[in-house]
Amino acid sequence: MNRKFYFSFLTFALALAATVALVIGSSAGRAASTNSALSALPASDFVIAVDVGRALSETLPSLLSSNPALLSKLNAHLEEFQQKTGINPRVFESVAIGGSLNPKTPPGRHDSNVVVIARGSFKSDELLDAGFTAAKKECEFVKEEQQYEGRTIFLISNVRSLKKEPGQENADVTRRSSNDKFAVAAVDANTIAVGSPESVRAAIDASLGRNRVDDELVRLASQSPNAVASFSGRIPAGFSEKQASDNPVAHYFASIRAFYGSFNTIGSEAESLLTLRTETAQEASDISQALNSLKSLAAIGFTQSSQADDAQRKAIADFIKGLTVTSQGNEVQLNMKFQLPSLAPLVHHF
Repeated sequence: MNRKFYFSFLTFALALAATVALVIGSSAGRAASTNSALSALPASDFVIAVDVGRALSETLPSLLSSNPALLSKLNAHLEEFQQKTGINPRVFESVAIGGSLNPKTPPGRHDSNVVVIARGSFKSDELLDAGFTAAKKECEFVKEEQQYEGRTIFLISNVRSLKKEPGQENADVTRRSSNDKFAVAAVDANTIAVGSPESVRAAIDASLGRNRVDDELVRLASQSPNAVASFSGRIPAGFSEKQASDNPVAHYFASIRAFYGSFNTIGSEAESLLTLRTETAQEASDISQALNSLKSLAAIGFTQSSQADDAQRKAIADFIKGLTVTSQGNEVQLNMKFQLPSLAPLVHHF
């Protein structure tokens, strides 16, 4: 599915999916509500849970503490979002993302079977109405209604922005491909789902107890219940083999069958954990050795890179220095500790 299509529907679907997932929320009911959204996902190959309350109240202020101008700009964007949509972003309390890894997907094409589940202290129908009303001020689009299991799914297509990009003043940017559709639906009174039509229908099925996300993926993604973000996934054998055939480096990691991890902060200190699960202990040991070798080479490469300024080179060097790679049994553990404000030089201005 064309990524530009999603971005053209700026004030609604992406505002809910991208902005909410990364930077907004409420601090109430953190762990419980995040796990609740995670458990509401349909069957997936990978899942991501985000504590958006902590992201707003702790992580972002600490990350941008050395750049108050950028923090002020972020807050201004959130206020602008509320003014344009009439939606207070802090009504969103939990976000979960699930998707599939399809080995048949052609190289360079993004799989569209990704769904975002957002829960919060809002009335789903009212929030959707407000979102569509705001979207009409930004773009023209076709909205179709589809009934499924007693829910209304809104299918959005043929989006054309009312604000032309520089150099496109005389261009028709409407996309008429029938494949360029995404869907949004109220799953229940305080839960919405955004994604492809297939994935939103799957989310509704999951809400009815059918074909829900695997309990083991939820358990692995809940290893650090107070994390800002956590994730887990399984890699289908066919997917690994296909990637390995396309990339000689990826071939080395074709034995990885699962992964899980988290990102957490305490004050200005941050820690990122990633575990790779292989088929055998020997494969885990081999990958650990390879990653440690790559770590040494990367440290040299980044310090000599002409693509980054001094602050960026220092930040990357600190990250590499703070990374430890070990193996235990058939698992490889990557642990990175760093000062959160050190990320600031790598944050792109928005």
